[in-house]
Amino acid sequence: MPVADLKRDFSSVLDAAERGEQTVVLRHGKPVAVLGPVDAPANRLLPKPKRPGGLLAVVGLFEDWETMDQDMAEIVASRQDAIDRPPPDFGP
Repeated sequence: MPVADLKRDFSSVLDAAERGEQTVVLRHGKPVAVLGPVDAPANRLLPKPKRPGGLLAVVGLFEDWETMDQDMAEIVASRQDAIDRPPPDFGP
């Protein structure tokens, strides 16, 4: 597949890879790359993030916060008392 076609149809090439198919990429009519499915052992070669992201980033972060329950209750209470920010209505 020529590079111009690859750019245009990249989504379909990825779909083919998910089905287990390989696509040969051509530059000036010569093969330069093969795009295809990733083998399970090759997954181990992929770089791992240095720090966890998302919710994993906060695991253990609050272990030493002894008054967290009280502090959170105060925050919730102060928001409920705020005139400019009424609490949400979740219905019955």
